[in-house]
Amino acid sequence: MSELIKAAVSVKDPFTLFAFLALVLLIAFRTKSVPEALFKLVGEKTTRERFSQLMRRAFMYMFLAFMALCGIAVLGQVLGYMTTAKAASIDELKQELALRHADDGATRQAMEEYQRGLAQAEDQKLGDAIASLQSSLKAVPTAAAQETLALLYQRAGDNRQAVQLAGQAVSTARQAGDAVRTAKAERVLSAVSGSGSAPVSVSKSCPSDAGLIGPKLDLPSGGDSFESATLLVPCVYKGVLDTQNGQWMFYKLSVPRGQTLQVVMRTRDANSVATDIRLHGPNGGALGGYTVYGDSNVTKPLEYKADDPAVVFVSIAGGVRASAFDLSIR
Repeated sequence: MSELIKAAVSVKDPFTLFAFLALVLLIAFRTKSVPEALFKLVGEKTTRERFSQLMRRAFMYMFLAFMALCGIAVLGQVLGYMTTAKAASIDELKQELALRHADDGATRQAMEEYQRGLAQAEDQKLGDAIASLQSSLKAVPTAAAQETLALLYQRAGDNRQAVQLAGQAVSTARQAGDAVRTAKAERVLSAVSGSGSAPVSVSKSCPSDAGLIGPKLDLPSGGDSFESATLLVPCVYKGVLDTQNGQWMFYKLSVPRGQTLQVVMRTRDANSVATDIRLHGPNGGALGGYTVYGDSNVTKPLEYKADDPAVVFVSIAGGVRASAFDLSIR
């Protein structure tokens, strides 16, 4: 069924065009000049009565074809809107939760966390929004929350997690037997899969008053190795996503000759978990690092002075979300 829905979505525009052309023909044959012109062409081979009979029959068939095309085009437009790769609404989540017959307390928690996550996403608090949606999924796994979380991971630059969550949404929707939800989940999966997995360089300018307390840039998703490290500009960054299962994120910065890169980290204000940070030289060799426990702890500076222009690396793992990273060149 989901394949039929996707097919209807894909042909909605051609069918809309065909319906428009059919309407033009209907209007044309309602005039006097078009039928008269046709009768002149075939008048020698048929009588006017026979021609009128054929015209009425053709007009009826054209009208039926027009209605069918209009119906398919409208259906395609509606299904296209319903399956657009976007965050699921509260009503969509309610409908899915109603079909799951979950515990009332778990259902209420899933709804509250989902609503909180949507509000945080609107306020550009991606890290907090992701945490809220994860809590919603923990309470009651739903395809709606998985789709929205996948799109948030994509916005945060973590395409691996985005594809993984979108794939889970497809499986959840198929298990529930919801054809429309399955089609939407598949479109979300296609959207996040097509976004690519290459790390993104930061192009925003650093706020003039950036600091460990104050304005910051969101830390993009890092590469999974030195070779794929994400290029950063010197600034103070706010972590968006914690890493899982010992996964490290790699970043790189260009240090001009005679200048020094200084790296300072402050763990998040509350509910912090162990956070690791390492500084690496141009050849990847470790120059020092810290594993920090506890809330709002600030590390001593890690430094690299460049005798020649160099690209150096910083790797981060653990409780990255809401932690602050001051990467400055002096």
